[in-house]
Amino acid sequence: MERMGLMWGVLLTAILLIIGRFQVECGHHRRKQSPDKEESSRLLVRNTRDDTGKAVDAINEISKLSNRTTPVTPTMVFLNILDNYDQRLRPNFKGPPVQVYCSAYINSISSISEESMDYTVMLFLRQRWNDPRFVYNDYNDSITLYEKVLDKIWVPDIYFVNEKGAPFESTSGHSTLLRIHPNGDVLYSAKKTILLACPMNFQLFPMDNQVCKIKMESYGHTTKDIEIWWSREDAVLVSEEIQMPDYDLVTWTINNYCDSHHTTGTYSCIEANLFLIRHIGYYLIQHYIPSILIVVLSWLSFWISPEIAPARVALGITTVLTSTTLTAVSRSAMPRFSYVRAIDVWMMTCGLFIFAALVEFAVVHFIFKRDKKFAVTRRAREMSKLLPRKKKATDKKDVASEDAVVENEVDFKPDRGMSSPEPEQDIVVAEEKTHRTPGEIKALYMRRARRIDYYSRLLFPLLFTVFNILYWSVYLSWYH
Repeated sequence: MERMGLMWGVLLTAILLIIGRFQVECGHHRRKQSPDKEESSRLLVRNTRDDTGKAVDAINEISKLSNRTTPVTPTMVFLNILDNYDQRLRPNFKGPPVQVYCSAYINSISSISEESMDYTVMLFLRQRWNDPRFVYNDYNDSITLYEKVLDKIWVPDIYFVNEKGAPFESTSGHSTLLRIHPNGDVLYSAKKTILLACPMNFQLFPMDNQVCKIKMESYGHTTKDIEIWWSREDAVLVSEEIQMPDYDLVTWTINNYCDSHHTTGTYSCIEANLFLIRHIGYYLIQHYIPSILIVVLSWLSFWISPEIAPARVALGITTVLTSTTLTAVSRSAMPRFSYVRAIDVWMMTCGLFIFAALVEFAVVHFIFKRDKKFAVTRRAREMSKLLPRKKKATDKKDVASEDAVVENEVDFKPDRGMSSPEPEQDIVVAEEKTHRTPGEIKALYMRRARRIDYYSRLLFPLLFTVFNILYWSVYLSWYH
């Protein structure tokens, strides 16, 4: 309705101007008329002039209204800003340093590699600063721009210090955003997928915790030109949907004071520390539980008779080889280090228990064989000692000459305080010992070997239990 009124006003003013000009021209042609008519013409011209002045004032007012209602577009504002803008100079040039506030939203963490010691992170990095050259008053809303205008304005030269490379370029359309506010505040947001270095220590592996950094600093501007800070609120946010196969992200911290000192000057720096804790369940199933079962399996040889040497040897060698294979597998997936890891301590101790069980059988078998051989030798020696006495007592050719001697040996009876077994009784006892059955001799000399097996059944599980208590109490305390 307002526009329609303006249009009718402009049309009416134009008509009045045409009529006034026509009347003035008619008056010039009628100069030779009567005085009364001349006076009427003068009054008409004066009235026409007054109407013309009013029409001009109306036109000026209409033009002001029309200019006031002309829409101002963001493009017009931005182009007007760029007329006197030099992107090569930072804001507040030769003045105080630009305060750049950063925030990051970590969308995903993947490909954590122990061998190359790096990880891939996809994040949205937001930077905020104030540029007085972007202040405007003829538009009340913010202006949103995209990456095509980045080469026309100044942006902070922030880079990732521990970056190893970008795995791939973004293929999801726009990956940057630039937003300008009327007071000169600038928001620059960029989506980045980068490969970052992460130095790791595996002395507590697989109960280790790793700290991976996201470190940023200015490339060419010293602290005299740029100061970088984390935002006061929500500096670092992490997506709740992040899931990693080997680690859990338990917490993170930020640091504003990690300035880098170089020969070219001091550069402002910020960093975020991501605390990762490893999943131990996989290694319990793949390494710890199988090694425990192998150690327990090696103890079964303590219940096998020392006589069954092939069975005990086969069991011992099998467990030793299996333990060696598990140890090799536990080290194959990790880079080579000079230090000993927690899983190495476990596997070496399990290997020692298995090897000790095999050595125990060797000792038992040696004692069993030695005692058995010694029993045969002693029996032969006793038989050789007994045969001359029996010959001396039963030789018919020497009975007459040795009658008196035999009688003296038999009839001599010393005092009771000095009593000793008679020769005939000694001969009978020796004969009883030498006439034991092979089964009795075997049982007699297997007692020592069985005694060693008996003590091993108690000692080995006890020592292994003590080792488990010490191992898990120490490493789990560091793990948590």
